[in-house]
Amino acid sequence: MAMPGFDDLFSVLTFIVVIATSLFILDDLFIDAVALAKRLRPLRLPIKALKRMKANPEKHIAIMIANWKEAEVIGPMIRGNIRGIDYQNYTFFLGVYPNDTETWQEASRLEKMYPDKVVVVVNSEPGPTSKGQMLNEIARKIMESETSTGKSMDLLLLQDSEDVVHPHAFTLLNYYSNQADFIQIPVFSFDVPKTSLVGGVYIDEFSESHTKDLLVRQAMGAAIPSAGVGTCISRAFVKTMMAQQDGQLMKEDTLTEDYHLGIIAKPLGFKSHFACVELVHENGQKEFIATREYFPNRFSASVRQKSRWTLGIAYQGLANIQWSGGLVDRYFLLRDRKGPACSVLTVASLVVLIGMVGTAAVEGDIPAVMRTELFSWLLAFNAGAMLLRIIQRMLAVHRVNDFSQAAMVPVRWLVANAVNVLASLKAHRQYRESQRTGKRPAWIKTEHQMPAHFGVELPEPAEVSLK
Repeated sequence: MAMPGFDDLFSVLTFIVVIATSLFILDDLFIDAVALAKRLRPLRLPIKALKRMKANPEKHIAIMIANWKEAEVIGPMIRGNIRGIDYQNYTFFLGVYPNDTETWQEASRLEKMYPDKVVVVVNSEPGPTSKGQMLNEIARKIMESETSTGKSMDLLLLQDSEDVVHPHAFTLLNYYSNQADFIQIPVFSFDVPKTSLVGGVYIDEFSESHTKDLLVRQAMGAAIPSAGVGTCISRAFVKTMMAQQDGQLMKEDTLTEDYHLGIIAKPLGFKSHFACVELVHENGQKEFIATREYFPNRFSASVRQKSRWTLGIAYQGLANIQWSGGLVDRYFLLRDRKGPACSVLTVASLVVLIGMVGTAAVEGDIPAVMRTELFSWLLAFNAGAMLLRIIQRMLAVHRVNDFSQAAMVPVRWLVANAVNVLASLKAHRQYRESQRTGKRPAWIKTEHQMPAHFGVELPEPAEVSLK
């Protein structure tokens, strides 16, 4: 096979882009191959097995919720979850800021409504600080409460103010806490209208990541990152982290303090577990035991949220965690941090495509290097592998949602690429600015919503007069 001759800069750029695309695709195909070879899939849990799990003594679970401007959603979230959770031994700790009076007032109302289930923690600093700082304030309050109440908090659970917790999630966490100190359950988006292309991107990405990718990660013995919610940690892990970080559970100088927490568990000697479980009812109906929530459905809001994830994982993660761990851990750290490189490659691929079309239109032909056998093989491989990637994601979405959502994956794939490119650009600018000024990026808040009828306030029962 003759090697191509590079007769111009565009030809060189084209070959670099095509080869780089092949390497990135091979990375994803490797994950697919491991999942297939090991036959990895969510664990199916018969309802009878769940009943046996419920026979285990209930450990006390402290649920940590950091709030900033969440007055509209925190009430429905707490009311709905308390009504639905099939577990008794837990307490919600609601962190609020002294200058966010509306959220503080709503949280205080909930504390009076559920005195045995809700505790309000007022931050010592005005908001917003960072989410890590708020969670540290809550964690310290939880540890202090053990002395004042005499109740030991066995497990700490990270949730957000817009989360809907599965009724049996705490039972599952309680069970797996006998085997691991760090437990992550899946996180999925609620169903959204097919016209909500941005919101649907989260359906696609979390379905694939939390029914396949994290299972591969676990099977290969790599550290399990936290998804920020549905993350349960043992009291022993909490104590160790606080001792390691001068009384801080969470690292405050990163926007993805949850991711850092999960990655650091393994080198500290704590076992992690990703509990991806489908509950199978007696009639054959299946449902995931997972945290569900609505994600941003506006383009700008999605870019803002994903820029925070990219900044925290790709940039701050590199600075804080570097390339720690063995070969497998380093491989997955590389996968976690390849977002900005993928975005550069996406833009470069678009430039190449436009250049090829423009050259063909002006000159009536494409450069000679693009007519070579090697280029044709690379292009065919990339096209076939990309089609396989889309099919893989469609299968994951069908597993979690339904066929109608899976059918939207090819369209939302384009939207996801646009969001990710702009998020990477924004994250890079924010990181450069923080390096220049020495100031850490602030907590970037996204708008939250709850399902329409979840946790609605019930009317007070009318008094009945007896005559």
